[in-house]
Amino acid sequence: MEILLEAQNLQKCYEKPGFLKGKEEKISAVSNVSLQILKGNSVGLVGESGCGKSTLGRMMAGLEIPTEGQVSYRGEQISGLSLHKMRPYRRNIQMIFQNSTGVFDQSYTIGESIGEVIRNNSRMNWGECSDRVYQILEQVGLNTSYAGRYSKQLSGGERQRANIARALVLQPEFVVCDEPVSSLDYSLRKQILNLLNDIRMQMGTTYLFITHDLYCIPYVCDSLVILYGGKVMEQVDLKKHSMESALHPYTKLLLASVPAKEPIKRKQNLVEGDPDIGCLHGLDRCCPFYLRCRRYTDRCSKEAPVLKEVEEGRRVACHNI
Repeated sequence: MEILLEAQNLQKCYEKPGFLKGKEEKISAVSNVSLQILKGNSVGLVGESGCGKSTLGRMMAGLEIPTEGQVSYRGEQISGLSLHKMRPYRRNIQMIFQNSTGVFDQSYTIGESIGEVIRNNSRMNWGECSDRVYQILEQVGLNTSYAGRYSKQLSGGERQRANIARALVLQPEFVVCDEPVSSLDYSLRKQILNLLNDIRMQMGTTYLFITHDLYCIPYVCDSLVILYGGKVMEQVDLKKHSMESALHPYTKLLLASVPAKEPIKRKQNLVEGDPDIGCLHGLDRCCPFYLRCRRYTDRCSKEAPVLKEVEEGRRVACHNI
C-alpha cells in the first residue's frame, strides 16, 4: 500500500527557565519518533496525558515545526514550511481539535466558520461554497439550519459534529483527530466514532486518531502506536493481532486500567509501579518507563531500548521481550 504520511526521527524540544537565572532547561516532548501511515488506514496513537501525543499530531499535521527530523506527505517534505508554502498541502491535511468550543469564532455562525476554510483554501464562488457547507453539515448529521446558528447555541455533541465538518469540508486525505470524543458522554462518543468511520468509508480518509482511551481504538483503528515519555513503546497491526495481546509492560498497564465490563472483575485491574513517579522525558540513555516497570533491570536505566520487530505486525521497545 502507498505511504501517505511519514515521520522520520521526529524530535520536539521546549525550553523552560532553569534553576539558575539565565540558564534554560530543554524538555523533550517527542524523542526520535518514526512512523509510517498508509493511505486509507487509521492509526491509533495512545498514551497518558503529557506523553507527547498532541505534539506529535501537530507536527504530523504541519502545525508545529520539529526540532529535529522531518515529516513527508507523498514523499515531499512538509515540516518547517511557511504558511504560504504549506497552503497547497493544507486542503489535504487537516486536524480535528480536542476543544470544539475554541475552534469557532463566537461572532461567526457555524456556516461562516466552515465557509472560511473553503474560501481560504479553494476557488469556489459563494454559491458553490454555500452548497458545500450544507452538504458537509448533512454528512455529519446536522441539517442545513445549523449553518445559521452560533456555536454557543449548540450542544456538546452538535458542536463536535460541526468541528468535524469544519475539518473535513475540503475532503482532506489525512486528518489528525486529537481526542475527538474525550469531552463527550458514552452515547455521544459512540455516535462520533461511528460518524468518523462512515466518513472514512465515504471519502477514503486516512486518520491519525489520538486518544488516551483504549476503548475507542477497536472502533476506528487498523493499527496501534503506544507512546510514553515522548517515545514509541509498541506498534501493533490490529489486522494481525488483537489489542489485548500486547507485549510491552506499559501497554499491559494501559489495558489493565480499562474498566472491565463485568463489575466483579473491575477490582482485578492492576497498577504497575508508582503512577505518581511519572515518566522520564527525553533521556536517550534509558527507558522512560523503567521506574514504573516490574520487569526493570539495570540495563533499562543505562540503555534505551530500540523499537524492534518481535513478530510480523508487532514492534516493541523493551530489553526484556
